[in-house]
Amino acid sequence: MPLMKYLKLFLAVLALSLQMAAADTPATTICEPTKLIVSTAFDQPTPPTRKGLINGWQAGIGEWSVKDGALHGDELEENHHPSSCTYRLEATDMILTAEFRLGTAKEIVFGCRDTVPPNLHLGRTFISKDAIWVTRMSGISKTTKSEKLAELKTPIDPEAWHTITIEISGDHYKATVDNHIVEAHHERYKDAKGIVALINKGQGAQFKNVSIWQAQPKVTK
Repeated sequence: MPLMKYLKLFLAVLALSLQMAAADTPATTICEPTKLIVSTAFDQPTPPTRKGLINGWQAGIGEWSVKDGALHGDELEENHHPSSCTYRLEATDMILTAEFRLGTAKEIVFGCRDTVPPNLHLGRTFISKDAIWVTRMSGISKTTKSEKLAELKTPIDPEAWHTITIEISGDHYKATVDNHIVEAHHERYKDAKGIVALINKGQGAQFKNVSIWQAQPKVTK
């Protein structure tokens, strides 16, 4: 193998190994990780951008930047739409883990979309300062339909950092925020996932240490 090709292969393997080492295997109950898709600490500073890549994620709607060791995404009044930063992937069952802080945002959302062009909405976890809820979705833009399937009323300190683990396995969707659990079942969740989105309604929310895995149902003994 030519030296240059060997070096490129070595660097690619090293980068993947470092990425996997940086992402702790999540504690899960309904599915288990099989392959790490992405793990982003959001510790590499980037200037404010309204379109473009942010540490490998696509800033779409709103203004996004990385500063002080976290991803900041603010809704812009002229957009008339919550801010959104997305990552493209291929997964059926999947796991997402992250840390977040609400700040002054009205709510933050962890969403996923399917693989049907142009990637229709599939499901979301919403978090506000007083509730966590899960929806199933379909459509896109003006055809979007959403149904709240489960909700937990609980205070969420907007100034503290919190952890979230989302597991989607078959028709089962489970979101764990700190020690709070919200879960639902719907046939829509079985569909292949093509996009994960970090969404902020308002301004002031922050995200860090976001990791996504392909997964498989957990085998019960």
